[in-house]
Parts: sequence; structure tokens; C-alpha cells
Amino acid sequence: MAIPQTQIAAVLPSTGATATAQLEIKKDHPVPLPAEGEILVKLEFSGICHSDVHSVRGETPMLTDVAGHEGVGKVVKVGAGVNEQEWMGKRVGIRWLYSSCLNCEICAVNNTACPSQKNAGANVPGTFQQYLVSPAIHVTKIPSELAPDVAAPLLCAGIAMYSSILKTKTRPGDWIVLPGAGGGLGHMGVQIAVKKGLKVIAIDSGEKKKELCLALGATSFLDYKVDDVEAGVKSLTSGYGAHAVICTANNEAAYTQSMRLLRSLGVLVCVGIPSAPFRLPATPFDMIVKGLTIVGNSAGTAKEMDELMEMAVRGEVSAHIERFDFDCISDVLQRLGRSEIDGRAVVKIPE
Repeated sequence: MAIPQTQIAAVLPSTGATATAQLEIKKDHPVPLPAEGEILVKLEFSGICHSDVHSVRGETPMLTDVAGHEGVGKVVKVGAGVNEQEWMGKRVGIRWLYSSCLNCEICAVNNTACPSQKNAGANVPGTFQQYLVSPAIHVTKIPSELAPDVAAPLLCAGIAMYSSILKTKTRPGDWIVLPGAGGGLGHMGVQIAVKKGLKVIAIDSGEKKKELCLALGATSFLDYKVDDVEAGVKSLTSGYGAHAVICTANNEAAYTQSMRLLRSLGVLVCVGIPSAPFRLPATPFDMIVKGLTIVGNSAGTAKEMDELMEMAVRGEVSAHIERFDFDCISDVLQRLGRSEIDGRAVVKIPE
């Protein structure tokens, strides 16, 4: 197929990322060409993540003008050194972990923490556009059984929760608490945790999110605006507290509460990115006396990504998605910022 020189893209305004910035739909954005080891992908769908809201608002570093990191599309051109027969026409996914060096001491342990990594929509152009290039070695091959719009949220929301649950080292029958359980990441976490035999206490607010979480298999739902969450968790867990909490909410109150919900030897996984910086509410005394563990997580490994894709193919996990036209993208970001979207927002990229 002929590759155009320009494309449609949702681009930051010339004033850059600010608290009031709105993306501009441009039809003359340049189409990149794949360099050695790279592929050119024509995107079909892109998920929209809460972290995109932070990027566009300037709350987290954004060194590019195109956000987005949950893109699914087909390979339309390959660079030098890439096997054309292997890649052309294949459906692939672009994740937050756009690339890592794969050569350093950190990568030898887990390349998702590579200090030289590049991140789609943060320091390299992201998925809110029709075409983008990516190192072939770092894309995710999408199983043919998965539709592109359904697969997109697995690339960030899904893998972030899958990897986070693994980091809790919980066992079947253990209690896990998911603040923000009705959101884009949280509702994926409920499904994954349930399939792994965990008892899920979902925390969020509103009847719609309650219905969603319980329908996905949560053992219990606590509304943080109505219920005494700490008392509720203690009551459900025989007074001990949860074995693990994965905090996908992004405010200090949620993290403070998460610490109080842990039992001795419990694990807190930090996932929700704060819109304003604050210190984690943990004291050395509590850490020592209760033997707590605190870890952070932003993405999963390629192996974990493949495992999650296999779960999705088996029908064990599926994103609850709301589809939008591409020109609605700024409105979607604003709604996400107000926590008005249940599940995951996905935009259709113009053909």
C-alpha cells in the first residue's frame, strides 16, 4: 500500500502541556519512516489512559506532542534488518514501554525498569495518530482471536494490573483490595485477581461501578463515599486486613487508606500516578513492626504480556470499553479527569 507523507493526529497545542491544554486534530502531521530494526504501524484503535490526562495537563513529563500508549494496528512497512515476510500485515500493539536498551544490568533483571527506556506518548510520539514507528523487538503481537478495540486496553491497563497482581505474591484464597476498582485499570484487575483465585474487595463509588465490579466477580464492594472502608475490610478479613492492596487511585487519601488496610506481612503495590506530588504515608515503625512490603509498577514484561493475551483469548479477561470517535478525544480526556468513564475509553483511529 502507498504510504502518505502526512496523517491525522491529535497534537498538543503550541503552548504545550498545561492544565487547560486541549489536543488539536491536525491533518498534516508528518508520517515517519521506519529506521533499521523498526516497523511502521497503521493504527486502528487506541486506548486512553488516565496517565494521558496527566501528560496533557503537564502534571507528568511529556517530551513529545502526541500522547497515547495503547495502540493496536497493522504493520505496513518495515525498516532495514526486519523480515518483511514475518511482519507485513501483522496486527501488533504499542505499549507504554516503547523500548528499553536490553543491555544494562537493570534489563538483565527486568527491562520494564530500564533507566534508558523510552515511553510512548511521553518521550516518543504516542498512539493518538494514524501512523507511528516502533522497534520491532518491543511490539506485542496481537492474537488473531482478539478484536483490535478489545485488545488495546490490555496493553496498559491490563498488563499493569496483571504484573501488579504477580508482584503481590498472593495465593488463592488471599484477600486483595483494589481502590479505584471500577476504573480502567481497576476493572481489569478485578477479573485477573478473580481468575487467580483471590478474594477481591473492590473500592469505588457509585451504583454503576458497584454493579460492574460485582458482575466481574468481586467478593465485596465498598463505596468510599458512603462506607467505613477500613472497618469493612477488617470485618471481611477476620480483623487482620488484606494480604495485598493495589492502589490504582491517584490521591494521597487513597494511598494513606491503602496502608491502613494491610495486614501484617501485607504488600502495597503503587500504580496510580498522583496529579500532585505527595510523600507515601509509611512510617519506619509500621514497616518494621508489621513487616510490610511496598513496590511500584508501571508495566509488565513481554512474557507477562503474552500470558495476559492468552487469558484474553480464553475469555478469562475482557476490557469493559466505551468507544469514541477520534475527534472526541479532548472531551474523553476531560471526562477521564473527572472520573466519569466506567471501564476503559477507546478511540477509533481514522482510516
